[in-house]
Formats: sequence, structure tokens, C-alpha cells
Amino acid sequence: MQALFTLTPAESKRLIARGIVSIPEVQQAKEEGYLIVGRGSTNAYIVEELLGKSIEKEKYVAGQVIKGITCALLQGIRMQPVTFHKNQLLDVEPSTVIDELGPGDIMLKGANAIDHMGYVGVVMANSMGGTMGQFYLPMKVRGATIIYPVGLEKMILSVEEASRMGGLHTIERSIGATVGMVCVTDGMAYTELDALEELFDVEAVHFASGGYGGAEGAVSIIVEGDDKEVNQCCDYIEGIKGEPPLSGIKPPCMTCPILCSFKGMEEDALPDYLREA
Repeated sequence: MQALFTLTPAESKRLIARGIVSIPEVQQAKEEGYLIVGRGSTNAYIVEELLGKSIEKEKYVAGQVIKGITCALLQGIRMQPVTFHKNQLLDVEPSTVIDELGPGDIMLKGANAIDHMGYVGVVMANSMGGTMGQFYLPMKVRGATIIYPVGLEKMILSVEEASRMGGLHTIERSIGATVGMVCVTDGMAYTELDALEELFDVEAVHFASGGYGGAEGAVSIIVEGDDKEVNQCCDYIEGIKGEPPLSGIKPPCMTCPILCSFKGMEEDALPDYLREA
């Protein structure tokens, strides 16, 4: 039996979050070692699933694409990333536990691109590489694991090719923040397809993309399996349908420190599409 359904970006994020928290290795890291959930819009949904309660998801981000531009949320507004150690929620910055990480420990890291090779692209506006600069190599050398939850709306032709472009001081004109990208060729990407196959005994295929009228960025997926599993899957998806989109928070450009074409501009000097409603 085959079934077709479409997921908006918010619905995809909720599905990915529920799939991620069901992974045995993630559960084990949370209960027996360290589980770090880096900032990111999809990761905000993961935090909700882990905590069993709602959070201000718009504040659980650093870099963001909002109102049609590349942007970032200011330090004073961002939520502290969530760190679990042996099932206890720690009130620490994740960087303080790097030296304690090892095999079995997991970081969930947001991503901005994925391609057909499974390569993951992470965009960076911080001149020191942000979370990737802090954690990628230390976790590799310690034998810890990074998983990249990423929706199929972020599928591009080639992450490797894209990562050769850009850079804070290479981009000479931008509409928004200037950024660079790192190409992760050995990372574990986790998409809607992985979540569906994690939660149900089905094969999931990315069937189509796009939409409008509230379905911008949507992905259409076909699942195949025996009747019982496919019907259970569809019933589950119907329970996710209607997940509200994130509205996002744009910081004031006047005081924002990142390299951006709107840096230092007063609100009334911004183009209409960037002004607060």
C-alpha cells in the first residue's frame, strides 16, 4: 500500500523532532551520558519533545532566515542550549562540558542545507564558526556523535559546491547578513524520511516540493508498506497536521553587531518588508 501526504515546514519539524527522540542512541545519551541540543528552529521542537512542554521556539535559534533575509538573533534574546547529563537538565553552556564528552555522547546540531549525497551544509555568521567552530573537531577527536536534524525543504543541488562560495569577507554585496558555509561529508543527517522509517515500518520517498497559500517550503512524501503500518502512519501524520508556523523574532538592526547590509539602520529607514508590523 502507498500513501501520499504533504508536510509544511512546521509539520516537518514536529515530525523530525518526534523521530529523533525515539532513536535508542539518543535516549541512551540522555539517560547515561551527555545529550546536547544546539540552537536551531528544528531543534526547538526537539527540546519540546524532550521536555514534554512548550518553549518559546523563536528564541531557541542563533542564525536564522527571517522576513526574506539571512539574519541572527541577538545574544541577550537567545535561549541557552539544552544539555542533559544522565537524565538531568544542566544549567550550563554546552561549551563547559566539551572536555567530558566521549563515545555515546550526542550533540543535535541544526543545519541549513542537505543534498542527495547526504552532505550537510551549516551556515555560519560568527567569525569563529559558532557552534561548529566550538564542537565539530573536539567531538570528532573524542569519539562523540553529531546528528544533524534537517528538513527536506533545505535540499539543494550540491552542498560541496555551495560551501565553496560565500564567506563573511568574500561576499561583497548582500541583502541581509553575510555568511559562510561548512560542508559536512561524514555527518548523520536526519530528515522526515528517517523519522517516518524510525516510527513506522514503511519506506518513505521524497516525492515533490513546494507550495503556496501557507504551504511555502512544503514537501510531499509517499510512504509504502503493509496496509496496517501505512494507515497507522497516515493517522499519525493527521495528528501533526495544522502545526502552526514559527513567526520568528527580528532583532533591531540599529544595535545588531553582525555583518549585514542593514547593520546600524533605524527602524524607519528599513525597507517595508523588514519593518515591524
